[in-house]
Amino acid sequence: MQKTLSVIAWLVAWGWALIAGAGGFLLLVHEGPFPITNGWFAMFSGIAACPLTARLLKRYARVVVPGYIQFAVALLIFIAGRVAVVVLLQRPFLPDKLMVGAIAAAIFTLCLAFSQPHARPTTPD
Repeated sequence: MQKTLSVIAWLVAWGWALIAGAGGFLLLVHEGPFPITNGWFAMFSGIAACPLTARLLKRYARVVVPGYIQFAVALLIFIAGRVAVVVLLQRPFLPDKLMVGAIAAAIFTLCLAFSQPHARPTTPD
């Protein structure tokens, strides 16, 4: 079961990286860099979610980033982008039909991420 969840999380991370990262980059190329909502947040959210980012940080910067932290950062960047769209462009946060599904998916994913057992360091007595 744990292996299955890990594979699903890995596939979702790559999917997010490809769709949001590449989509944000293509939007920047097509529409230009201004206003700030034109793909920047999507691209950086995709970069944050990409499993390759964690691997490169571990290899070259010697920083280990847990998957749930990586997911949280990517989600926060995505939410910041949506807030920027609401504030700067006066558009809705998400279309009405997507709002309920997006909230349910985010809550479900966070529950999965935080339900995994984490190793805790022990101190010798």
